[in-house]
Amino acid sequence: MADTAAPRIWIMRLTFIGLALLTVFFRLLPLQTGPARWPAPDVLLALCLAWSLRRPEYVPALLVAAAILLTDFFFQRPPGLMAAIVVIACGNMRKRGPSLRDAGFLTEVLLIALTVLSVMLAYRVALTLFMLPRPPLGLTLLQGLFTVAIYPIVAGLSQTLLGVRARTNAELAAGRHA
Repeated sequence: MADTAAPRIWIMRLTFIGLALLTVFFRLLPLQTGPARWPAPDVLLALCLAWSLRRPEYVPALLVAAAILLTDFFFQRPPGLMAAIVVIACGNMRKRGPSLRDAGFLTEVLLIALTVLSVMLAYRVALTLFMLPRPPLGLTLLQGLFTVAIYPIVAGLSQTLLGVRARTNAELAAGRHA
């Protein structure tokens, strides 16, 4: 019987790239003619965290860095700053994934909320240290809140439509990735 783990990993990595490009595309669409009153949630951050927590082999650090760096360029942020912060956050999710598997979804959402808050505040602190213009704190916190609010939707759609489920105990024991 042929091992189907390697093709599945590459298919899911290509799917992640496609989803990253799709989120950037929809965020760049001019759907409003006036100024935005509410910040949009960072769907790509939620997607990176969900996949890193559930199936880290689908989103290696270089892939996450490339996707977020692309958004840095498109959204005119300091290149590499948000990418570095998100790669660190995703690395943290990779480490916590196996121990969090049996804890329940509420615990997962709380961990994601703390991680999103950490990412947003680290980005703000870095902007302050480099004396770069920052968005108002209220908008940053609202974007973080909206990102946490959309996380269950992103995780649910990833699980039901794409099969991005947490690894089972048997897969963890066997060292299997798919």
